Amino acid sequence: MADEINNQILEALFKLVKDFKGSMSDSFKHSHLTMLQCEAMLCIKQHKQAHMGDIASHFATTMPTATALIDKLIDTKYVKRENDAKDRRIVRISLTKSGEKLLLEATKQKTNKMDKLLSYLPKQDKLDLLRILNILAEKSESL
Repeated sequence: MADEINNQILEALFKLVKDFKGSMSDSFKHSHLTMLQCEAMLCIKQHKQAHMGDIASHFATTMPTATALIDKLIDTKYVKRENDAKDRRIVRISLTKSGEKLLLEATKQKTNKMDKLLSYLPKQDKLDLLRILNILAEKSESL
């Protein structure tokens, strides 16, 4: 019985994640970016001026693989690479104005979709969902 409930929860989570990734993909569709590139842009935004190591760590990959991913984004003009003024060995990655604009549009679409989805729940259910998700996220990090 518990296994069946756990499987149903997992299926529902996968469906939600897939649906939201799909809507993010729709937001980026005109830009011809892959979901991996979109996620890299989100990572860069979170780190402000990310280092290549931040990108490699986020994707649990090697520096050459992360560099190849970022090089493709640089070619699109959504991301730029800059050497650190104090230490030329450090390379910082940041979003360009057009990259920030694209990410803002996609985030607005995602937020609107989440607002509509959560509008089906009463406030207490939203609070319970948030509490439960925070517990699971915290426990997941320690597994």
